[in-house]
Amino acid sequence: MSSLLRSLTDEVRPEYSLFVVAGVVGGQLVGSAVEGEMGPPDGRIAAGHDGLIIQTARFDADLHAVHSRFERWDGPPPTDDWEELWTGRLSLKSELIGVEAWAADYPHDVEFDLGQGGTTWSTRVATKILRTEQEPGFPHAIARIELYKIQFWA
Repeated sequence: MSSLLRSLTDEVRPEYSLFVVAGVVGGQLVGSAVEGEMGPPDGRIAAGHDGLIIQTARFDADLHAVHSRFERWDGPPPTDDWEELWTGRLSLKSELIGVEAWAADYPHDVEFDLGQGGTTWSTRVATKILRTEQEPGFPHAIARIELYKIQFWA
């Protein structure tokens, strides 16, 4: 059975309901997902050879936060009740990855260290939406939180 080696949770405020996961070089996200080589996804995920563009489940105009959790495993992670959006291979030059809003020059706050660069990773993206009862007079975003797991293994 595979073991979780490390993890890190970050928050991002998507722009146009989109956010990017990509390698970090010199403090900047780099690669096809952030350099205009990839368009927005037709479905929920657009995957390039070195990055992902993820569309949130929420399509309204509100700027809402989603929470992403990066996980590094020593083998394929176990499956669970999260909705799997995509599984594939990502080639990352850097050992660091980050997340930020798509088509925005907002700085990313957190960098996740995969432990090695120049690697093609098996990757899985899964999501879960937590819902609570909406309280009258409070924003809908309080009653609905989107979670994303981005899992990597060699």
